[in-house]
Amino acid sequence: MTITRGAGTALLVYGIGTTVGYFGAGGPGGDFEPATIAGYTAPSHYPVAVGLWYLGAFAALALVPFARELRKVGGWLGDTLWGIGIAASCTSVVGAFLGGGLVTALWEGGTEVQHGLPQPVVYTLSEVANLMALCGPAFFVGAAAVLLGVRGPLPTWLRVFSVVAGLCGILLPFYFTIPVYLLWVLVFGIRAVVTGGVRGGQGAQARLHESLV
Repeated sequence: MTITRGAGTALLVYGIGTTVGYFGAGGPGGDFEPATIAGYTAPSHYPVAVGLWYLGAFAALALVPFARELRKVGGWLGDTLWGIGIAASCTSVVGAFLGGGLVTALWEGGTEVQHGLPQPVVYTLSEVANLMALCGPAFFVGAAAVLLGVRGPLPTWLRVFSVVAGLCGILLPFYFTIPVYLLWVLVFGIRAVVTGGVRGGQGAQARLHESLV
């Protein structure tokens, strides 16, 4: 059983969409920087931030078809990957609505909320939203990558890469692991799109040949 083209496409949608959406929204996190928080809470930034949080949430839904396709691996591994994918998608969407909800509250609350909400509170809510939206799904997808590396139908080089990148996804709250994890998402997704359809087509031809014989 090979990783399908559908799984690769869904993984790419998740990886690219959530990266653009969540990082683009610019929710404060990491070091506490008053200037960054002030820019994020400026009324002119609200429409962009809400739109990008929504983009990230929709992209996170791609983990559902990703999980569905991985279930085709079969057995306990397929069922486990299915559950992990659903948990990843749900966690990310909840985080997106927490981050977007903070902006919405500032937007709808008007000057009383905008001027009355202390920056440390804004920072704390935003940091939690970032952890749930970005690091939460990376934890689950990272665990899935490790399982695929250990038990999945992958070549040796991709097995090793999947285990390493999976651990980076699990440790994403430390942030320095983000590049390795995102690189794996791109490599794994693109490879599945390129090779999954070809092998799937060969398999279909073989089954047709057997039925005719």
